[in-house]
Amino acid sequence: MGSHCVSELEQAGWIRRSTIQEAACLTFVRGADVDQVAADFGAVVRLGRVLDIDDFCEEAFAHQEKHPMIALRRIGDWVLVVEDNGRQGQRPEVLRNVARQAAVSVFWDASTLTRFSHAVRGDVRTSFEAVLPEYREGSRPDELEAARADLPWSQADPVALMLALSGRLTGLSPSPAWLAGDFQTFPVAPWPDDLATVPDPLDRIPGFPPELIAALGAATRPDLRRAVAAVARHAVGVAGCADDPVVQEALSSLSGGPSIDRGVLCSVVREWAWQSTWDRPNSKIRNQLRAADALRRATHEDPLNALVGTLAEARQVRGVGVGDLVRIVAAELGGPPAR
Repeated sequence: MGSHCVSELEQAGWIRRSTIQEAACLTFVRGADVDQVAADFGAVVRLGRVLDIDDFCEEAFAHQEKHPMIALRRIGDWVLVVEDNGRQGQRPEVLRNVARQAAVSVFWDASTLTRFSHAVRGDVRTSFEAVLPEYREGSRPDELEAARADLPWSQADPVALMLALSGRLTGLSPSPAWLAGDFQTFPVAPWPDDLATVPDPLDRIPGFPPELIAALGAATRPDLRRAVAAVARHAVGVAGCADDPVVQEALSSLSGGPSIDRGVLCSVVREWAWQSTWDRPNSKIRNQLRAADALRRATHEDPLNALVGTLAEARQVRGVGVGDLVRIVAAELGGPPAR
């Protein structure tokens, strides 16, 4: 290990003696101001406060069961986002938002999990566990190999290694000054998870008759799309949120109307999730949240995954029974072609 590498790792060692030594996520964002980065993370801007790092960590700990928190400040050409025992900055849903130009994320937790991520212009190019850098994900998984090549990945503290690599990409040398002074801090209403694709989703429909599951496996795409729209329509109707303009637009898109911007629908789910836990916690909002998430899952590009995901979430809506869903799906299979 060369003297330059030793120096880089020594510079990063202070993090293990800092307020966030045990578990944190540091995200460096280029190409936006603090307010924009906060919004891209999902900050509830109206509840922002100025705090130092110690007070921020106390706030984050006090609210960890309800919502994440972020602390932001500018360092050179980058905005630093600090999370104490948080993980929003390592989520691809967040990295795609914040990386208008570039973003670098360093995550670690108390159970020794780690994650280093690099995103450019909305594209997560490289992501890997610091202890297993040979197993890389992303659109360009090998893009950082030259930058990280001479760092001793199997011989040093993984957090120091990730910070050293972040310094090579950002030009920011790890320093205790990063955590000195005041931060803009915010609670976060997290962005919904990406819609998952599973290879055999029919294994995930408990309570459906075997003959109906078999019929779904043989159904055409128009049949499936029609069933998805019917299930989503039923869920939002029962929950009493079918009159919401974004919900109406999404239902129209499922029935052959203009495609909806999925980000708009995600914003509705995110806002209702926040209301259900903080602003106005009540059973009606929680029920509408479940219905809205069923509708979001209905927009999955694969119709079978869309149907299975919508059914799973619709079953959580109070007032929707499995028997209702079975009848709705059965009625739609073999009906008139979708518009």
